Amino acid sequence: MPESNLTDQLGAFRAWKQARLRLLIKLQPWLKQQGLFTTEARHAIERAVRALHDDYVTVAVAGEFSRGKTELINALFFADHGRRLLPTDAGRTTMCPTEIFCDPDSPPQLRLLPIETRREEDLLATLRDEPKQWKVFDLELNDPDSLAERLQLLTENKLVSKREAAELGLFQDQDDLDSTHVSIPRWRLAQLNIRHPLLAQGLRILDTPGLNAIGSEPELTYEMLPAAQAILFVLAADTGVTHSDLQIWQEYIQRPGYEERRGVMVVLNKTDTLWDDLRSSGQIAESIIKQCREVSRTLGVNAQQVFATSAQKALLARVKRAPALEQRSGIASLEKHLAEVMVANRMQLIQEEHTHVVSEAIEALETIIKGRLERNEHQRQSLLDLAGKSDSAIDRMLAATQRDYEIYQTSMQAYKQNLTAFRQHGHILLTALNTASLERTLDEIRQTMTGAWTTYGLKDAMLRLFEDINSRIEISARQTQSMRRLLRSIHRRFQSQHQFRLPPPPMFSIVKHQVALSLLDQEADLFRNSARTALMEQHFVTKRYFSTIVTRAKRIIRVAHGDAKHWHDTALLPLSMEVQEYRNTLAQQILDLRRAGDSRKTVQQRIVALQRDNSRLQVQLKSFGKVRFLLAETKDLPTPKASGQN
Repeated sequence: MPESNLTDQLGAFRAWKQARLRLLIKLQPWLKQQGLFTTEARHAIERAVRALHDDYVTVAVAGEFSRGKTELINALFFADHGRRLLPTDAGRTTMCPTEIFCDPDSPPQLRLLPIETRREEDLLATLRDEPKQWKVFDLELNDPDSLAERLQLLTENKLVSKREAAELGLFQDQDDLDSTHVSIPRWRLAQLNIRHPLLAQGLRILDTPGLNAIGSEPELTYEMLPAAQAILFVLAADTGVTHSDLQIWQEYIQRPGYEERRGVMVVLNKTDTLWDDLRSSGQIAESIIKQCREVSRTLGVNAQQVFATSAQKALLARVKRAPALEQRSGIASLEKHLAEVMVANRMQLIQEEHTHVVSEAIEALETIIKGRLERNEHQRQSLLDLAGKSDSAIDRMLAATQRDYEIYQTSMQAYKQNLTAFRQHGHILLTALNTASLERTLDEIRQTMTGAWTTYGLKDAMLRLFEDINSRIEISARQTQSMRRLLRSIHRRFQSQHQFRLPPPPMFSIVKHQVALSLLDQEADLFRNSARTALMEQHFVTKRYFSTIVTRAKRIIRVAHGDAKHWHDTALLPLSMEVQEYRNTLAQQILDLRRAGDSRKTVQQRIVALQRDNSRLQVQLKSFGKVRFLLAETKDLPTPKASGQN
């Protein structure tokens, strides 16, 4: 495959990240040198650096069996092998979720997790870090035949009794009433580490199997798919949108209640089945466009998100170097949009959740510096006015400044009382969001569930879990509200009585975490009340689903606790800095006024020092403005413009 838009976009994205990394790495020592390396700035920079070091951009390919998902992966990413890399023969396609990536620190290999691990309660996240659980096969990248043969392992099934399939959660009584045995996948998860230019630039691919496999692996549904920067939802032109296609779409891609997923592309594959020698090219194109519009109406998506392709013809065209056939296959417009969407979504996430936080920390510092400049200028002007003042006038100014200091002392007493109250509320807030106490509650729930984990037991456990979590959230919401009121009160006092120039106080909100937990509760409710769950007598399937829900709930609570603790520890830091600056300024003014009666030369020296300090502060402001501009710059990465009419 020639240099593609994917290659260009991933290369530009990596360059964009490296430029910001260099900027942030330089920023830290400069802030330290300037005495501006606040806790807020340090936290924001460290968080952004971690995000920028993450090299991976993930595309997930989802859809029902026999829609051509694996062939689409071959056409999009691996046509330069000159043959099919992943197996897609009739009846011989990938049977388990497959992660494809490039880890340069490990040899090329295929790791396979046996299906028997489903008997255990361990989640996939746990099993990833247990090498003994995996079957590992080395890959000979220079031997195409050997490589193709090895990758056939991804297609393996095994014949087992109905009882064994049921024990693995892969058989329900209505599946097959006649035979005594059923066919199930041999592997639960595959990881393919392979050298490839696109993968080496940070691309990761997740190839998912059909509806039954997605539904039986909660982590695939709720962890791996949502984490992808782009999702290709694959349909087949010869079947249209079937009931099972629609079920995957509604339950796992665009779930009700959730924000509309960015980066979702619907691929109407196998359009070559509509190529009819008895019809003109115009009639064929009209038929394809009509079907694309019907797909967009059925799924409720913009027509520009639907791409008509023939993955098989695209792969053939790229292997045989047939530009006309490649153009007709529709692969080029999908590839272009995919590249731009993946990179744009990953970049937007970094901007919104990480580098934007750095910009906010810098803006807070800019506000503080502007306040220092104003105080310096006020002090400098006062000292200039002293030149024509009598000793009695200087004494009156000194008395006025001392009164300001007394008012400041009164404000400090109120500040300390509010600070004590803020910390008391903060302690209650952090205790409510403490994952250790949540873990104790979960242990109690587990211990009260005796015998096999039935559907009734699952319902009872989840109800008790969310009752406890909702109680914690209510406590957190009350404490957060009280703390927010205290913050506003403290800020207003210093702004009105002492003319502080302060950035708006940072405000923690439990709402986004509350929404995430509410959606999780809805998912749990749908699962425990679904007909599919009612047929699940296998206790380990039920327990693993419960464990998945618990893991996600604990993660949400843990993130909420981290956000709350950071807010508790840093919300008053900008004000504390200003209080310190203001106290020092008042002390210096009193000292200057006392010296003025003894020596006007000393006053002149102080004026020069203030002018010098002002110049330094102006340089800091200019530098901050440049940093914020560079952090926000995205000109090297174009905004994706979709066109599914191909």
